[in-house]
Amino acid sequence: MKDLGPVVPIVTPCNSDGSPDVDGFKSVCADMLQAGCKGIFVAGSTGRGPWFSISNRVKVCKAAVEQTQGKVAVFAGVTSSGLPGMLENTLALADAGAQYAVATVPTYFHYNQAEIEMIYSKFADQSPLPVMVYDIPEYTNVKLANDMVMRLAKHGNIAGFKDSSADLERFKGLIEALQGSKDFYLMQGKENLIAESLKIGASGFIVSLMHIDPRPFVGIYQAVHAGNDLLAQALQLEINKVIKLVRETIDQRPESSTLFHMLNYSLQKRGICQNILLDIDDKAPAWVYENAQQSLDLCNNAAKLIQL
Repeated sequence: MKDLGPVVPIVTPCNSDGSPDVDGFKSVCADMLQAGCKGIFVAGSTGRGPWFSISNRVKVCKAAVEQTQGKVAVFAGVTSSGLPGMLENTLALADAGAQYAVATVPTYFHYNQAEIEMIYSKFADQSPLPVMVYDIPEYTNVKLANDMVMRLAKHGNIAGFKDSSADLERFKGLIEALQGSKDFYLMQGKENLIAESLKIGASGFIVSLMHIDPRPFVGIYQAVHAGNDLLAQALQLEINKVIKLVRETIDQRPESSTLFHMLNYSLQKRGICQNILLDIDDKAPAWVYENAQQSLDLCNNAAKLIQL
């Protein structure tokens, strides 16, 4: 597989009227680039891409392109409820400077594996950008079959696959099957599987909790590539504590806004941006912010391991 490294599924800072805060967005991008991220993924799940109009997605994509200045790749979420919308989104974001189109299975309707494969094939045939297939079963309610992923990987305009299925054995199977695909990106999408995935040959990872503090996440990538397995494992164990805390918080308050409250708290505390919440996001109870502070402390403690 082709090496890529840490890619951040960037949040979308917002103004009081719900429109993207471009200055805040650029600040988050700058923070992630300084930490060592190798790609910016705009309008994904963490960026609440499906919420925003295409004009607003174009706005943040242009801001990412301007901020990165060609130093790292810009990926753009193009998810829609059908193939025409996926293509319309891709054309607009390609014009905005995106380098890759990232697409989940279309939303709302249910498809079998054969139908999904046809959708992706047709999309890749017509997309002006190389395509990254994005499997996130918790949102799409379908898990892509490995044999289909391997067939799609042979398409000349499908450049990668992001696996957010949380299935390590499945990921290992893909690693083994795609070892000869030198120009293909195979990306891990779950925080608890970063170290193991990198050790067996993953191209990199795309995870939302990097916003709490990107240092330990980037540190794992650097440690694995330096052959420092002890540091990589130590960082992974600390990150697993963060994941456990975040999951427990979401289990108690299952609204999607819970994660955004936690990320927003961390970004504010670190002085990166003022707000990523929408006006429709309900207020969170105090214990959510207490857990957010604890997760921030855990990341900070993990980052200290890199300096030892």
